[in-house]
Parts: sequence; C-alpha cells; structure tokens
Amino acid sequence: RMLRYLLVASLGLNPFFSFIVLSKDSCSTWGGGHFSTFDKYQYDFTGTCNYIFATVCDESSPDFNIQFRRGLDKKIARIIIELGPSVIIVEKDSISVRSVGVIKLPYANNGIQIAPYGRSVRLVAKLMEMELVVMWNNEDYLMVLTEKKYMGKTCGMCGNYDGYELNDFVSEGKLLDTYKFAALQKMDDPSEICLSEEMSIPSIPHKKYAMICSQLLNLVSPTCSVPKDGFVTRCQLDMQDCSEPGQKNCTCSTLSEYSRQCAMSHQVVFNWRTENFCSVGKCSANQIYEECGSPCIKTCSNPEYSCSSHCTYGCFCPEGTVLDDISKNRTCVHLEQCPCTLNGETYAPGDTMKAACRTCKCTMGQWNCKELPCPGRCSLEGGSFVTTFDSRSYRFHGVCTYILMKSSSLPHNGTLMAIYEKSGYSHSETSLSAIIYLSTKDKIVISQNELLTDDDELKRLPYKSGDITIFKQSSMFIQMHTEFGLELIVQTSPVFQAYVKVSSQFQGRTLGLCGNYNGDTTDDFMTSMDITEGTASLFVDSWRAGNCLPAMERETDPCALSQLNKISAETHCSILTKKGTVFEKCHAVVNPTPFYKRCVYQACNYEETFPYICSALGSYARTCSAMGLILENWRNSMDNCTITCTGNQTFSYNTQACERTCLSLSNPTLECHPTDIPIEGCHCPKGMYLNHKNECVRKSYCPCYLEDRKYILPDQSTMTGGITCYCVNGRLSCTGKLQNPAESCKYGAACAPTCQMLATGIECIPTKCESGCVCADGLYENLDGRCVPAEECPCEYGGLSYRKGEQIQTECEICTCRKGKWKCVQKSRCSSTCNLYGEGHITTFDGQRFVFDGNCEYILAMDGCNVNRPLSSFKIVTENVICGKSGVTCSRSISIYLGNLTIILRDETFSISGKNLQVRYNVKKNALHLMFDIIIPGKYNMTLVWNKHMNFFIKISRETQETICGLCGNYNGNMKDDFETRSKYVASNELEFVNSWKENPLCGDVYFVVDPCSKNPYRKAWAEKTCSIINSQVFSACHNKVNRMPYYEACVRDSCGCDIGGDCECMCDAIAVYAMACLDKGICIDWRTPEFCPVYCEYYNYHRKTGSGDAYSYGSSVNCTWHYRPCNCPNQYYKYMNIEGNKLYYFKPQSNNIIIFHGGFFFFCITVSSVFTDVTFKAHQVDELLLHSLHKTIPKSIPEQNLKGCLQVLPDPPSLPNRLNVENMVLSAACSCCRPLQLHKEEFQLPCEDPDNPGKRLTKDITVFGGCVCNFDSCIQ
Repeated sequence: RMLRYLLVASLGLNPFFSFIVLSKDSCSTWGGGHFSTFDKYQYDFTGTCNYIFATVCDESSPDFNIQFRRGLDKKIARIIIELGPSVIIVEKDSISVRSVGVIKLPYANNGIQIAPYGRSVRLVAKLMEMELVVMWNNEDYLMVLTEKKYMGKTCGMCGNYDGYELNDFVSEGKLLDTYKFAALQKMDDPSEICLSEEMSIPSIPHKKYAMICSQLLNLVSPTCSVPKDGFVTRCQLDMQDCSEPGQKNCTCSTLSEYSRQCAMSHQVVFNWRTENFCSVGKCSANQIYEECGSPCIKTCSNPEYSCSSHCTYGCFCPEGTVLDDISKNRTCVHLEQCPCTLNGETYAPGDTMKAACRTCKCTMGQWNCKELPCPGRCSLEGGSFVTTFDSRSYRFHGVCTYILMKSSSLPHNGTLMAIYEKSGYSHSETSLSAIIYLSTKDKIVISQNELLTDDDELKRLPYKSGDITIFKQSSMFIQMHTEFGLELIVQTSPVFQAYVKVSSQFQGRTLGLCGNYNGDTTDDFMTSMDITEGTASLFVDSWRAGNCLPAMERETDPCALSQLNKISAETHCSILTKKGTVFEKCHAVVNPTPFYKRCVYQACNYEETFPYICSALGSYARTCSAMGLILENWRNSMDNCTITCTGNQTFSYNTQACERTCLSLSNPTLECHPTDIPIEGCHCPKGMYLNHKNECVRKSYCPCYLEDRKYILPDQSTMTGGITCYCVNGRLSCTGKLQNPAESCKYGAACAPTCQMLATGIECIPTKCESGCVCADGLYENLDGRCVPAEECPCEYGGLSYRKGEQIQTECEICTCRKGKWKCVQKSRCSSTCNLYGEGHITTFDGQRFVFDGNCEYILAMDGCNVNRPLSSFKIVTENVICGKSGVTCSRSISIYLGNLTIILRDETFSISGKNLQVRYNVKKNALHLMFDIIIPGKYNMTLVWNKHMNFFIKISRETQETICGLCGNYNGNMKDDFETRSKYVASNELEFVNSWKENPLCGDVYFVVDPCSKNPYRKAWAEKTCSIINSQVFSACHNKVNRMPYYEACVRDSCGCDIGGDCECMCDAIAVYAMACLDKGICIDWRTPEFCPVYCEYYNYHRKTGSGDAYSYGSSVNCTWHYRPCNCPNQYYKYMNIEGNKLYYFKPQSNNIIIFHGGFFFFCITVSSVFTDVTFKAHQVDELLLHSLHKTIPKSIPEQNLKGCLQVLPDPPSLPNRLNVENMVLSAACSCCRPLQLHKEEFQLPCEDPDNPGKRLTKDITVFGGCVCNFDSCIQ
C-alpha cells in the first residue's frame, strides 16, 4: 500500500479520487489559539472575547460575517455565521438557524448546506454571485474558504487577504502587536464580560521539540509541499504548553491542521493516527478509518458520486463497498446487496414489483424493468384538452367535426370522430358535444343529452349493432364496447368528456387527434398531410371532417381578465395540491400540478365555472383510480361537486351496470362489460336492481326486457318465435333460442370537398346545413379558395401552402409535396435538443417541460445508464443556486466531463483541464454565446450552446442506442417516461425525479416550486408587459411553428422572480430562448433593438444603419465590420449551429461575383470572407469561392463551365441587401439555407450587352421574391 501511495505521489496525483482545484483560499484557527490567515501568515493569540474571524470590510451589508469566541478551556465555545438575512449559531454541540431554531444534519435551505464532513461539520453557502465554505469540529478548529474575488476586501482575525503575509497586522500604516490587532477585531455585546490579552507575551519554542515535531509532521505526509516551518513552531508550542510537557498527544490539533492543509493542496496524506495517538475513536458499523478519505460518499442511491472537494479524515466504507442509505442500518455493503425504494417502500435485492405496463426487479439498487403489452388511452377532457395515446397533452378551441382516430385495424373503414361546438360567448368557450363512430355499416352518434342515433334514427340504450354494444355503465357514463379492440367511455355530466382505449394491435396504426400510438411523443402532431406540425391548432385543423373555420389560439391567460375569477379559480382548484386533503394520498402516485393548471384554466375560461372545476377534480380522481387508488368521498370535499341520486340509488366511486340493473339480468351480453378503470355514478345497493322506472327493486320484482327495450312484468309470459317465455327474477325462462335482429347498412351524405378534407381520406360529416359556394364534382377547394383537381392540391405546413413538387426540410426529414400530401424521407442523422434556461426551466430531449427550484448540483445528461452501469463517455452537470428573494434558483455553472477531459463554464468564460484523445472538440465564441462542437467517435455528435448566463442547450445526434439519463430525460422519443429516476423507475412528479438526480446527496430535497409572481405581485404587470413581445407581431412569423405560450409563461415567471438585480437580463434570456426555438424551425426573428435587450458588439465599430435592410455605412478608417445579426448563416466548411450573434460574414466587392445562367435558373459565383474564433479566441479569416442558388439545387456540371463572360455583377457595397436591389442589380447570397417566399417574375436589364442586339443591354425575366424562410440545417448548397 505504501508503494501505491509513493507511486501516485510521484505522478502528482491524489490516490483516492479525482479533483478540480478550487479558486478559494483558506483561513483557519486551531488548538489553543493558533491562526493561519488567508495570506498564510501564522500567529498565536488567546482571548475569550467575541472576535470577527472574517468579513467583508467597509460594507454596511457584507456578503458574510463570521465571528467566534473561545472559552476558558481554549476551545471554541461559539461560532456566528451571518450570510445576509441568514444567521447560523454553533454553540454547545447544537446548530441553530435564525427563524428556524435548532436544526438536525444534514440541513439545506436558502442556499445554505450544513452537513457532516468526515469528523467535522461543513457549511457551504452558494448564491449567484458568492460561494463560501465554513468548517468546524465542535472543539478547537474553525476554517473559512472564500473566493479570490474578495482579495483585498476582508478584515478580521484572518487578515486583509491582499496576497502579502507580512502586512496582515498593518493598520493605518503601522505594524501592530498581535494583542492590539486582535483588539480591533472584538465585536462583543456590551453586556458580556470577556478576557482578552492585555499584552502579547511571545512564547519561544523549545528547540528540543523541533526534531520530534518534524518527525511527527513527516508521519502525516513526508512529501507534502505545504511549508512545514510554521507547523513545526506550532507543534513545539503545543508540546511545551501541554499539562505534561513533551506529550505527543498535545500536538494532535496541529498535526490535524497540517493534514487538512496538505489534503487541500491535493498532496498525499498517510494514515498517521493510531489507537493510542490522536485517535478518531471507533468507527460505526463496518466502516474503517482513513486520514484522506473522500467526503463524496458513494451510496446505494448514488454509487458513482464524485465531487471536487479535498479529502478529509474520518470513517469511510472499505474499498469496493458503498453506504446503504436506503435501509435504516446505514452499513457498508457491496453494490449487489443494495436494496431499492419505491413510493417510500423499501425492497430487498431480487424483489419484483409490477406497475402499469411493466414489471421490475430490484438489481444493485436500481429497478430493472421490462415493458409489458399495454392498451393505448386517449382522453378528451375539460372542454378543450386532449391527451394522445402516447401521453402528449394539448389544448385547442375549434368549432367543427374532427377525426379523433382512424386506423386500418378498425373494420369496415371505421373512423372515430368528435364534434366540438360553441358553449359560451368568447371564441375559446368551445367544448365536446358528441362522439361519432362511422363505418360502412354504422353511423353512431353519442351526444351530450345521452341520446344515441344510428343512421339518424333515435335508439334506446342499450343498443347492439354487430360487434358494437352501447349501454349506460352508470348514471354518469355511457360505454361503447366492441369486439375489435376499441372501447369508448363517455362521461355525460357535469361536462361531456370521452375516453378512448385501444388494444395493442392498434400500435403504430392510428392517425387523428389521438396521435399515432407509436411510443414516440415527438411526432404526435402528424397531420393528415403526413408531416409533423409544431403547434396544436395547425395539427387539429388538418383533421377537420367538415368545411369549418380554423381552430383559434387563446393568446391570453383567461384568468388575467378578472382578478376575482383568478382568485376564485385558484382557491377552489388548490384542493388538488394542498396537504391534508382527500387528494393528498394520491400525490405520490399521480402528479397533481398539471391537473391543477387545467382546473384553473377551465374555471376562468368557461362561464359555467363549477361544472368545469368538478370535471377537473374528477379527471384527477379517475387517473388515481387507474393507478389502483380510489379517492373515496372526494366529491364531498368540494361544494357543488356532490351528486344527488334518485330512486333510492346510492353514489359509488366504483360501480358498474352488471349485476346492478334488471336489464343485466335479462341479457348479460348487453351490459356486462366491465371497465379496467373504476367509474363513478349512482347505482342500486347490493341485492337491489335498477328497473325501467329508474327505481331499485329486488330481483323478484325485475321486469324482463325484450327486443327494442320492450319488457314484460314479473310472472307474465310472452310469445317469441313461437316459444312461450315467462319472466322470473328478471330473466326469461323459455326454451329455444332467441334470434338477433337484422343489421342496418345505411350511410350518410357528403359535404363540399376541400383539399384539406381530401388529405384526411374520409367523407365529411355535416352537423348543420350551411349555404355557400362549392366546387364542381372532381374539384377541391384549396387554401386560396380556388377549385383545383386532386393532383393539384397543395400541401400545408406551418400555416403556409406549398405547390406540388416543392420541398422543405425539417429537423429530421426532407419532405416533398405530392398530390396534397407530404412524402418525407428520414435524414441519416437526426438530433434532439434539451434546454436548461432561466429560473429552473427544463425541456427534455423528448419535449417534456418542467420547472424546479433546486439548490444543488444536478446531472443534466449522461450515458452509461444501464443496470450493469457501464462507464459513461460524457456527463453534464449544472450547479443551481438561489438567484431571487422568492427562492427561485438558476444555473450558475455547467461542468462537462468527457472522460479525463473537463470543461467548466462559469462567470461568462470557460476553463479546460485534462485530456481525452478519443474526443474531438471545437470552441466558438461570439458576443452572446459560447458554443462547443464535441464529437465522441462512434457514439455522439454534440453541440453545446451557453449564453454565458443562465441558458444552456444540449443538442445531440447519436450513432448508437446507448441509454441517456438525467434531468434531460432518457431520449427515447416518449415523454411519458421522461421522469425516470436514478434508480430506473418512473416518478409520479418532477420533484421526486429532480431529487433523484442530485449529484451531491448532502443537498436538501426540493419539496415545492415557488410562484414568484405571487410572492412579488408588484412585478407581475411589468413582467407581462415586457414578455408580451413573444405574443406580438414581432414574433408572428414563428407563432405557427413554435407554441409560444410555454415560453411566455416562463418569461413572466422569470421576470417576477429575478428581484436581486439583473431583472432585465433574466427577461431577455427568457425571450432569447423562444427566438432560438424559432430559429431551430427556420424562422429568424430580429427582435433586439438598442432600447430592448441590446447587444453591445457595436462597440467595435463606428457605423450607422442605412435604410430598412441589413446595410451599414462605415467610417473610412474601419477595417473590421462586426455588428449584431439576429442569426448566423453558416458556410459549407464550418458547421455553425444557427444562433444569435455577431459572426463576421461579408462579401468582397470583387469583379468575380459572376451570375451563371444554367438550365433556366440563375446561379452565383461569389467570394465570401468569413471570420471565426478558435479555442484561444484568436480570429481567423477564410476566403472561399462559393456557388449559391436562391431556390434550386446547384447542378454538378456548373463548376466545370467556363465562368468568364459578360454576366458580371457590378462591384457594389460589401454588404449585400437581403433581396434583389433594382438600383445596383445585386442579388443576395447571404443565406443559402433559405428558400424564397412570394415569388414573382420581373423584367430587368442586366449590366452587360445583349449579344443578339449590339449596343443594347441584355434584358431577362428574373424571378424575385419578397422574403425568405430558412431551413433547419447548415447551408449545404
């Protein structure tokens, strides 16, 4: 073992764990009065007064103020730590926090963590602009570590921290004695009495102890680079002042301090303590003593935990074991012996657990789960909310008939449709009013008034048609049961809602509002034209089954219109999230937050408030029931939600028609189809049955039902097919077999044809008669209102119309319009992005959004997440700290670990340490961002973008199916399992999920998410006004591509919460995230102005903007043309992520800017000068000869042509305009990844002679355009 130590020491490495050198300096006191200042000046002083240990001088409200007092026994009797409004007092082995009282360890709150640290206690305070560490041992040791930014600003017993050790006792130009210097640091309460040294009596160390002390220090660390001289002196003084002079045990405190200083310098420290010499005592359980053990304790919950702290002495688990922090005994175990936890329950290794659609086994502290076949569920709730089969939720407000689900697995070309109608005065008061099942055999309509029609004929319930049976399951629910895997549950009161269930045979075979049921949430907005839209309204419009108006977006929060309505809604809906309510017992299983938000929206949006509140509460109760937790009596906890039953029925939270009605006795096949999710409603008590009068009677009084709801009373008889039958106990007693009725084959009429309806593949279902113009037979109305044949029907995407043959590129596909539908080809490489921005907002790789207020280090993303725990090739960690008085947290730093290579992003810059020859990376910088292109060969291509503040984006394309995990989700395309915890089970809420990904287990858990606008109501009006730019015309081009509401709400929240400075920066960061999301969809928004979120890159230039385009005039002495551009257009050699910034990109005014006419199109040969910065920020300029085309792929034959000729562009300004400029005849080549919009042809005279008409200029018809839209990729053509 000694050889291992020496070998590692010779390499300059720590033998226990990897580390990052912290940019902090320490000051400490130990023993009977030894001190070492920040500048490493050592001195001795004893006094029992209250002294300032360290503080920030000359500030009325210093960032920190640490005081201490020694007792008569020379041990530290009290420590006071003031951190702004937080005050921590350590006294008599107890720790108390102002306004909290005595605390237990570990403790975490308000940016402060206090936890055991080996045999010491450590306090870490982390705020956005400050980090401080204080350590003590409840005896004679106190240490503070502070950042270098406080150099020259501190005072107290720790000195002035100016980097010079000899002037720590200088005051007003005079060098003071120790006792005079200490007297200046006294901070006693006038009522307290203390003893201070009146005069310094210097102790001269005995030389006879020098050799012994030197040997003792060598026992601690013979190779430590920390100077020994001062510690030898302190050791000598300890030995001569000992009650028995010369005793080695009296030096333990100084030896321990030397051990700490060596460890903090990452030097090798040996196990120098013995049972009889400076012992730490007996270790608990099966732990062992280590002098230099990692305080980053590996546990069953986090066996890979590592941190940047130095080692310390204490009791630790033996190598190869981890601490069992899940069981109560807290012993050291091998990883295979680790138990698992789920919903507060502990499971032994090997235990199995069954959950919805999966079975899991406890393996090495993690759940190893296998997916089981599971039905798909789609719900239509609350008037306007839809949840797809793949669990993607969205909201829309439309008045039309929509295709809910069409599938090749439905017999007879079956289609499920939903009718939405107006239910109030505002455009957003729309709600579900009927469900239609349409096939070549049936047209069944279940409406809000519980009426059932088939082919427009009124039918009584129950009703059977072939493989379809429809009946009342309870007083509130109608069920449609089929024999082909489709089940429909319709809630008729208080709000009409529908729940669709399909068997696993439908997987990947559905289309419509319920999504495509393929396990991938990201493509649920697949339209009838076979392309994925970015917003719900455009997706919904593509599935219209009638000639109706487009669905509307609710642009404002309905609660913002009335403060009274808002308060009422939040008060009534808060019962879902409050503790102590009937709903609380389900919180661990189902997250109530999304249901609360829906409830508040519905209560404000609809005039009939309480039906929608009760509906929202009922939706949560139903979801809990689906998880096996029935919330009995929840309706009694809310006024207006109780149900009054008639006919001596009673209300039940788990009922069914089977064996509860007389009809179910007569014909069980009609009503005995139980649901797998309990339903509510009125039913008869046990032993009683509901008869034809809706009364509960005994079985002997039940009538018997015949065909078409005819019935006979008890003991009566009837003739059926020549057979006599008697009614006995609700059943017909007869011989023979009853025949089923004949089936109907009628079908309804058609509507005026449109291209959009043609794309759906079904005929229109009219709900009412409307007059108007219709296209002739064989023609279809397009988006412009013109009638065209089917093959000329355009395609739609992002609110725009595209002609036949036109091509677009999305993030992962290249799509071509053919006969009104998109034919898409998957790209070879497809990426996904995870965003961390603002005050704890995260959007996962699969699109799940959540917000949290955690104050810790959290793993954003890493690989190697399987149960067998392979080595990870990358890990990205965010350090979140408190950044507002309300308790909101923001990302202060980002750490990127690539094997032995580490990149730290903090304080608007970055540092790189270590090497990894297997990883290639490139760093780019502009005024707004740092960007890292990272390639891990054979695994990942990553682009990491940091805005040097709180926003961080991870864009990954991967070459393997290696699992990814962390706060960014598991990147499997399905957002419903994105809350997968470190132990591999899916958490019910985001906070449980977030807590599992803490990198530091000593941090406190997050228990709630603050609402900063409620805590700072005075900021809300300003926040809403400034953030409204997202909803304004400025971003209108993007509104159809990216749903703006989540970004607007995040902006308002962040603007309310950022209340300790930099509030405009927080607001601008939030808006920039939406701008970047727009840019990812090819929409460049120029939203910054000198007055609104300005960028100061103009500092480098003297220039002014000219005209309305992107043209500038410059001073004659200016050679560099840096200026802000809202988007970069990357060139073909350097792959830039299309981000905001000030990359220099301009065109040289040379004569070789040649226009080439080839194949009926114009192409341009231009010299482009681009400037980029390398990892050292050194600027490089590259000149390239590039071909450019406005709207056509460049043929390979062009570069081989002779480019000389008369078609030369006149040399004009270096910054080309965005479009064709009639005056200078110049066409822009700035963004070849864009395609033109509003194309039209104009005749122009080109600046050269017509070869066929000497003396005259050449005239050509040139296609020009009014604007352009950018594709997603780099400019490759």
